[in-house]
Amino acid sequence: MSTYTYRDDSHPPPERRKMVLFCPECGHEGPLPDDWDIATTGSDRLLVCPDCGTTVDRRSRSHSDLLEAT
Repeated sequence: MSTYTYRDDSHPPPERRKMVLFCPECGHEGPLPDDWDIATTGSDRLLVCPDCGTTVDRRSRSHSDLLEAT
């Protein structure tokens, strides 16, 4: 038995980086961490939408290695 896989190249997938964050309030989207405001309060690191000011991610600084590595 053979399996046929159809691939439609007429509509290639959008060119997006894997690390894209979306704001649930205004729909802003952008790569991490370039397009987001980063604030520190106490022991937390916040990612804030540059368009509407919504906090889209809050992590303790000890768990924010993802932002430190980029």
